Amino acid sequence: MGGKLDSARAAFSQAVERWESSKEWALVAPVACVIHEAIFLTRYVSLLPSGYDPASLWLLIGCVVAILGCVFLRKRYPLGALLVACVCAAVCAHVDRGAYTGVPLLVLLYGVIARADYARAVVATVATVAAFWAPVYFAGEKTLALVHLEWLLAIATLALVSRALWTRRQAARELQEERGAREQALRERDAAEARSRIAGELHDSVGHDLTAIIALSEGLMGAAEDEAFEAAVASINSLAREGLVDTRRAVRQISALHGTGVVAETFGKTRSWDSIRPVLEHARSTGLTVAFTETGVRSCDSGQAELVFSVTREAVTNVLRHARHASRITVSWDHATDGSCLVTVRDDGASKEAVGTAGTGITRMRERVEAAGGMLFAGPSSDGGWEVRASVPRVGVVPGAKEGDGS
Repeated sequence: MGGKLDSARAAFSQAVERWESSKEWALVAPVACVIHEAIFLTRYVSLLPSGYDPASLWLLIGCVVAILGCVFLRKRYPLGALLVACVCAAVCAHVDRGAYTGVPLLVLLYGVIARADYARAVVATVATVAAFWAPVYFAGEKTLALVHLEWLLAIATLALVSRALWTRRQAARELQEERGAREQALRERDAAEARSRIAGELHDSVGHDLTAIIALSEGLMGAAEDEAFEAAVASINSLAREGLVDTRRAVRQISALHGTGVVAETFGKTRSWDSIRPVLEHARSTGLTVAFTETGVRSCDSGQAELVFSVTREAVTNVLRHARHASRITVSWDHATDGSCLVTVRDDGASKEAVGTAGTGITRMRERVEAAGGMLFAGPSSDGGWEVRASVPRVGVVPGAKEGDGS
């Protein structure tokens, strides 16, 4: 029973919406009123006695024509058209007692109650009662006044039902638009995060690999007497530098598409705690002395491991890329009892004021760490050189992961 009632309500609601949204259907009511008035006025004229008053007839015809004009203008000026029609109906009430002006007047009343605000609906109802019902009632025709009142109540009830359905449709439409806007915002956010992840992978992974290639090729320069070998090494170094410049440019362009973004994960495979070992081996292969220490117990949080790896790799890459005369890197991971991990990367190179401020890497790492609830510092160390220090909290524990002792 409930399903049939809902179906009937939906069908009625759709019919009303088509009725009100179609320009062609909007002419149905005015044309029907014109036909109705033409038929009944013709009948009225044909039944007039021989001694009728022509002035009263022309007054009635003039008022009916004016009211029909108001019906045609009801969409543009709903309340104004009704008030003018009420004045015309009141002027000729003594002639027709509402018999010929009542139908278009009720059509106008329906339109105001169904769509206008409540204040205008009240004004329209009071005006219609005064012009349509009051003259008949005060003329002593109680039976006709009761009929007029019944018509008023029927039209008002139908208009209120239509108003409720229209309000419900409007609310559903607004809800649908809001849902669509929310889904669009989510799609845009996901696209922005995807671009940020890609930018992070380009900067962190590709940038690190290119930096390692540059450092290795520079270490090979002058190591052999073969000119062809030297030329090949120089070409590799040049291509790697060009690739690094292009990578940085691509990262900036991708980041500019959505502003400064903060993401909690890296595009591609998730890095584990042990993923840092190849990075440190790359640094050692360039001739640097790399010392790595780890204390405490590793968390089973893969998100934290990913973030610690990214911070460490970025700091080591910056040493290879920017440090002047650096010969040693010390990396330490200290796992605290509260689950956080203190990452410290120091080098003994010359002071580099631009590191950590001009590039995008340290800035992006700081944003990621702070977004996770931690902190990151990058600057000159107390014993010379450069230091990157970050406190990385737990990000999200992965079920089923096992904790392992630090090595």
